[in-house]
Amino acid sequence: MKKKEGLLFILLALVVMGTGCAEQEQQEELQTLSISGQWSPNTIDPHQSGYIAQRLGYAETLVGVDYEGKITPNLAKSWEVSDDGKNWTFVLREDVLFHDGTPFTAGVMKTSLERSFVRSESIFEKIPISAIEAPDNRTLVIRLESPFPALPAYLSKAESVALAPGSYDEDGNMLKPIGTGPFIFESWKPEEEVAVVKNPDYWGQTASVDKVIYRIMPEALTRKMLLDSKEIQIAMILSPEIAEEYTEKDGYTVLQQPIARVRMLGFNTEKEPFDDQKVRQAVNYAIDREAIVKYVLHGYGTTAAGLFPPGFYWANKEIAPYTYDTEKAKSLLEEAGWTDTNGDGTLDKNGNPLKITLITYPERAELPSIAEVLQQQLKNVGIETELQVLNVDAANSLRNQGDFDIFLVGRGLLFVPDPDEIMMTDYHSSGTSTDGWGAYRWYNESVDGLLEEARTTSDMAVRKELYDEAQAIIVEEAPVAYLNYYVNIDVTTSDIEGYRLHPTEYSLHLENVSIV
Repeated sequence: MKKKEGLLFILLALVVMGTGCAEQEQQEELQTLSISGQWSPNTIDPHQSGYIAQRLGYAETLVGVDYEGKITPNLAKSWEVSDDGKNWTFVLREDVLFHDGTPFTAGVMKTSLERSFVRSESIFEKIPISAIEAPDNRTLVIRLESPFPALPAYLSKAESVALAPGSYDEDGNMLKPIGTGPFIFESWKPEEEVAVVKNPDYWGQTASVDKVIYRIMPEALTRKMLLDSKEIQIAMILSPEIAEEYTEKDGYTVLQQPIARVRMLGFNTEKEPFDDQKVRQAVNYAIDREAIVKYVLHGYGTTAAGLFPPGFYWANKEIAPYTYDTEKAKSLLEEAGWTDTNGDGTLDKNGNPLKITLITYPERAELPSIAEVLQQQLKNVGIETELQVLNVDAANSLRNQGDFDIFLVGRGLLFVPDPDEIMMTDYHSSGTSTDGWGAYRWYNESVDGLLEEARTTSDMAVRKELYDEAQAIIVEEAPVAYLNYYVNIDVTTSDIEGYRLHPTEYSLHLENVSIV
């Protein structure tokens, strides 16, 4: 009897051990992808800040953007507009579920959109909406007060993502974002990380990795250290100088992608010296853009003429760039009344030296280095520049208060893949008079008129002509100085496959990524 009991005990122990080994093997098979970038969501509510939610894939929009920057179907599989341009009908996908099992329907999308339009009013107030209707579960109708051809582009904006009713309480306050994407939101540690897990019931391509941890590291050198120690497999937005180290380093892959983003200077046009167009033009001529691309960006990027990179449809390719011409710069400054009366190398006017403050931020790793070069280039024409490098929120706060002379920024251009959003926000008087990132307190009646006409014109060719004319005026009056167009540089460990950079930064599409 005791023999039998002993044998049973051994068998039971083997079963338990086997189960434990199986569980351990299963646990080891789970794949976690760790990535790091510089941007931290300031809220967990995607309807207020949806950039991270859309890029990590735990929430989706009606409309998508492909790798050529073109509008594509997403949660809406098709749409059409009425002859008068005022009524848009969207046909929604079937068999889409939110992460809590709630069906995705037109009624839910209507409620979600209405909430997003309130929570991100500064973005969506540009749309002349009169009503949103859901005549059945698969049909969403958006009625407008006037024609607005950019509507589908706005519906690709991250802040318009579809959220399940369980995402927020009765008062509309966010509880937990419940979307439809290939990943499910798991947790958020402010200023530290966002974690998402695979959605096995996704309507599209299911993810290969089981979990993604997005680690928030504003400093590029910190992201590099994490990559070197293999604590992360993808380091996003590295400076050219850092990326160069990996080009011939075993075990890593350097990826680069020209994107719809421009580095530019914004002038404080409300006060001296940059209330004078000649001074703004002088700064444009004082900048050696080629040297910045060559020596600071190590060749990653191209010099800028107008707002949009030439590879995008909306660029005005006829704009002549400002040349590097210090004599022209000095001549314009002299015409504006700035001369070196005491021979100290710094220009002055009415006893006041031409001393300015340039503000920028380190989250875009190359901006402080560019600022240092600009400081020297402006000194060459008699402008003394003090640099202030602050975190992005502090820098933007000073800019919005008007406590600056020049603001150096990396400006995203096509988060809405249509010129209406960036042009109205950054160059129309309704946008330049408020907080933001573009032209500061600048107003041009002709530009306002061109932008207002373009937003109600359905003919794409006519819209292109209107935007081309507006861009030419902006370059001439120079409320900003365009420096160069971006090439985003990410570095991955060599065991990563399927990772691809997006030209409008719409999504990371991590459902396509695998660890081999």
